[in-house]
Amino acid sequence: MRILVAMDSFKGSLTAAEACRAVAAGIVRARPEVEVAQLPISDGGDGLLMALSGALSERGYEKHRVSVQGPLGEPAQAELWIDGKTCIMEMAQACGLTLIAREKRSALRTTSFGLGQAMGFALQQGCTELFVGLGGSATNDLGLGAMQALGCRFQKQGRALESPVTGADLAELTALNDDVLRERLRGVQVTAIADVTNPLLGERGATRVFGPQKGGSFDELSVLEEGMQRAARLLASHFGFDVSKRAGAGAAGGMGAALMWFTRARMQNGAQTVLDLLDFDRHLAASRFLITGEGCFDSQSQSGKAPWTAIGRALEQKVPVALFCGALRLSAKSLQQAGIGQAYDILSKACNEEEAMQKAASYLEQLAFRWAVQAIK
Repeated sequence: MRILVAMDSFKGSLTAAEACRAVAAGIVRARPEVEVAQLPISDGGDGLLMALSGALSERGYEKHRVSVQGPLGEPAQAELWIDGKTCIMEMAQACGLTLIAREKRSALRTTSFGLGQAMGFALQQGCTELFVGLGGSATNDLGLGAMQALGCRFQKQGRALESPVTGADLAELTALNDDVLRERLRGVQVTAIADVTNPLLGERGATRVFGPQKGGSFDELSVLEEGMQRAARLLASHFGFDVSKRAGAGAAGGMGAALMWFTRARMQNGAQTVLDLLDFDRHLAASRFLITGEGCFDSQSQSGKAPWTAIGRALEQKVPVALFCGALRLSAKSLQQAGIGQAYDILSKACNEEEAMQKAASYLEQLAFRWAVQAIK
C-alpha cells in the first residue's frame, strides 16, 4: 500500500517538508510495512521553492543566492532557480513576513525593494522569462518598492523619492518615470504565481484582508487603504488602464497589481501551477490515500490554497483524503460537503496555541500514528 503525504507549511512552526516528515514518521511507526511518499506542496507563497527544489534540480535548474535588501532594510538572501533564460523566484524570501519578528511588523514601514533586486539579478543573467511566487509578504507598498529597484523613479510631493518606497509613501506620490524599467524589461515575460484572487482595493483588497497580519492597526489600515487608492489612481492615469479590480491584484500587498501594470504580467493560480510542476496527479494515481493539510484550515483555504486544490484532485481520482492541520476552523458539515472524510487538528490536543506551534511536529506525528492505526487495516 502506498500513501501520499502532501503537506503545505505550518507558518511560524514547520516548513512543508518538515510537516511531511512528521506525518510520515507517525504512519511508519504505526504501519512499518506501508510505503509513504512525501511531496511538500505550496500555493505560490512562502515555501514555493522548497516545494519545487527537487523537481527543478531534476530538470536542470541551478540554484543561485542573491543578497538583497529585506523588508525593513536589513540584509536578506533570496534564492533563485535558473535554467537558461527561465528563472523562478519567491517573493517571501526577499521581503517575507517570516523575516520580521512579530513585534517589529509594520505594514507602513516595509518595502518590496528586495524583490526588485532579485528580479534585476535574473535579468543580468540573461533571463527573459520570470516566474514570481507571490504571497507571504510583509509589504503593503503596492509593489512599488520592487519597481523602484528595477529602475522606476517616483516623486513624493513633487520631489524625487530616493529611499525605497514603503506603504507610508503611497498617499504622497505625485509622479513616476518608468523609462528605465521599460527598457530593462523589453522582451521579458513575467508570470505571477498567486495564492489569492483578491482585488487591490476595498474590503476584500490587499490592505483590509492581509494588512492586520503584517502589523497594521485599525487606524494604520485606513491610512494604508487611502494611500493605496491614491497610488492606484496615479498608476491607472499613467498607464491608461486600471487593473485594481482584477483577480490577484491584491496579492502580496499589491504586488500582483504592480506586475500587471509595469510588466504586463499574466496571473497564474499558484497551487495548480505547483501541483503540475510536481507531477502531483501521477503520484496521486499510484496512492491508496492522500494526506494533506496546513497550519490553519479555514474559509481562506477554500480560495485556491494548495491543500484544498490537492483535495479536489484526489476526489476526481476517487482517492480518500485525510486532513491534518494546526487549527481547524471549518464545520463538520463543510468538511463533509468538501469530501473530507477524516480531519485532525493539533490545537484541540495542545494546551494552548503557543504549545501547538512549538510542538507541532510531535503532535503531527501522534495524529498520523492514530490515523494509521484506525484507517489502515
